Amino acid sequence: MEAFAAGAGFEAPPLGVLIAGVGCTVVLLWACWSAISSYRGYAKGRVSGDDFGFAALRAVFLVVVMFWVFL
Repeated sequence: MEAFAAGAGFEAPPLGVLIAGVGCTVVLLWACWSAISSYRGYAKGRVSGDDFGFAALRAVFLVVVMFWVFL
């Protein structure tokens, strides 16, 4: 770890926090995009209620799993 700190100019833990923050942000943005797209399809009648519910459940499940992985 000392070699990393000497070469990079900063310690390794802040880099881990940065990677976790970027990963969680990407997952949340994807979940929001998925929810909005599913709702638009549902509102126009192109997506059934069951498909909309499954898409919402899948997005929530992925957010929970990825937060567990990153944090």
